[in-house]
Amino acid sequence: MESTNSSTSRRRGAILSMELVLVLPIFLLLIFSITEFSLLMSALARVSTAAQSGARLMSISGAQEEEVQGRVAELLGPALAAGSEIIVTPGNYPGQVGTVSVRVPMNNASPDLLWMIGFGLSNRSLESSSAMVMERSADLGPAAVY
Repeated sequence: MESTNSSTSRRRGAILSMELVLVLPIFLLLIFSITEFSLLMSALARVSTAAQSGARLMSISGAQEEEVQGRVAELLGPALAAGSEIIVTPGNYPGQVGTVSVRVPMNNASPDLLWMIGFGLSNRSLESSSAMVMERSADLGPAAVY
């Protein structure tokens, strides 16, 4: 009687080990995918917010390009701002549209967790652009108080 119980328990242990070997990689892939996607979406939200804030600063106050770039980099934070590209195109006069475009490498936003299945983050970037109508241009100076 003991021999059948011990062989059954050995077989059951082998089956559980096989199930673990088959299911664990799929489970880890799912966890890594959710983690990487969450980090990238969070970074994209920060990039979009920084572009919108930079465009608003440029539109309302008529800030110079360097000031807008500095504010956008500050909003991105040190990790995302490293290697980022911030392009400011101000309007020349009030009523013209000015834009702020931000491009951040995906490697700055998330570790490359899915390289093993062929989805690498190298040479990919998160991009956002925001346009606003200029209420005052940079060369007008401060608004006059009447």
